[in-house]
Amino acid sequence: MSATVIMRAGWTAVLIITAVFHVVRGAPADAAIYAAGAGVLIFDALGWLRIPLRMPADRDTLSRRVIAGTLIAVAALTLGFTRLYSPADTAIVVGLGVLLLPVAWADRGSGPRGPLTPVIRRTAIAWSIVIVAGCLWEIGVFFLGRDLTGSEAAFPALSDLIDPVLAWPPARALLVACWLLGGYTLLRRGRRP
Repeated sequence: MSATVIMRAGWTAVLIITAVFHVVRGAPADAAIYAAGAGVLIFDALGWLRIPLRMPADRDTLSRRVIAGTLIAVAALTLGFTRLYSPADTAIVVGLGVLLLPVAWADRGSGPRGPLTPVIRRTAIAWSIVIVAGCLWEIGVFFLGRDLTGSEAAFPALSDLIDPVLAWPPARALLVACWLLGGYTLLRRGRRP
C-alpha cells in the first residue's frame, strides 16, 4: 500500500470519526459538513472526482503572487470587519471554499512525484501533533463539560478561549490573512514536482 493511499484513508477516517462525534454532540449541520468532506475524499480516491483544470507545476510568476496577495488582503479585511458568525461571514468562508476547491483539486498531470524531503516530513509530523492535541482538547472538554453540572465554563473549548481575541476586528483580519496565506503556501508547495 502506498503512502498516498494510507494518507487518504487516514484523513477520510478522521473526517468520518469527526462526523460521528458531531452527531453524538447533537450538531447535525457540522456532522454533514465533515461527512461531505469524507465523501469528497472517497470520490477522489475512486477516481470519480476529476476537475479538468490544468495547473502548471513549474510556473509561479510575480503576477500570480500579486493576485493571490491582493485576494488574501481583500478577504482578510472583509472577514475581519464583518460581524463574527454573521450570514455575510459564513457566505464569504463558503464562497472562498467553493472558489478554491478546483484550484486545490486541479489536475497537476500524471507522473511520479518525488519522495518527501526530511523538512516536509518533519513539518507534517509537527502539524499532525498540533492537530491531534487540539482534537484531544476538544473531545476532553466536551466530555468533562457534559458529565459535570455547570462545568462548561470550567472546561472551555478552544473556540471559547479564542472568541474574545476574534471579537476585535484587526485581530480577526490578521488571523484570516495568516490562514489564507498558509493555505496559499501549501497549494504552491503541492504544485511542485
